Amino acid sequence: MEIDEAGPGDIVAVAGLLSVTIGETISDAETPMALPPITVDEPTISMIIRPTIPCCGLEGQFVTSRKLRERLWKEILTNVSIRVEETGSADAFRVSGRGELQLAILIEMMRREGYEMSVGKPTIVTKEIDGKVHEPQEELIVDCPESFVGVVTQKSARAKGA
Repeated sequence: MEIDEAGPGDIVAVAGLLSVTIGETISDAETPMALPPITVDEPTISMIIRPTIPCCGLEGQFVTSRKLRERLWKEILTNVSIRVEETGSADAFRVSGRGELQLAILIEMMRREGYEMSVGKPTIVTKEIDGKVHEPQEELIVDCPESFVGVVTQKSARAKGA
């Protein structure tokens, strides 16, 4: 249903504006008042995705780096927590996300859509702050019966939990 105006909190679809993305404010040109931008947690893990080797292509219908690039750039328009970067290679892309599960879901969706690709081993996204390399940290809160506290502590310690 077409409408002439929408207010804060209204969910609308905008047609005809190509450069508007999720989280941006559309306002009156005479009195522009932007809402604070949405903050999304930075990616914590990345992997290299590239087309499979040329002799493959037996299962997917999209097997070229051009098709893979188009699909990944389409994904970042709607998935605000995914980052895609070009690498030194013309056919490889570094895809970063919030965790292995998020990237696994993206890869499975693409596979079901007919894309064939090879996926590298996940690596941790690090940042350099004041000359020191830092790894991402997550907060874990576990509510469990007292009899399982020891097991939960051991499992989290094995995953470098403090």
